[in-house]
Amino acid sequence: MIPINAPQIGEEEIEAVVKVLKSGVLTHALGAGPMVKKFEEDFA
Repeated sequence: MIPINAPQIGEEEIEAVVKVLKSGVLTHALGAGPMVKKFEEDFA
């Protein structure tokens, strides 16, 4: 396999993941949390 790209994961990304994990809102069944809405708005 030829490596084409390596993920760029910094402190900001790690902090965002930890924040979501600590919120307890991990699935859509519990209701989309604010990070889901932000992701959808940023991605669209």
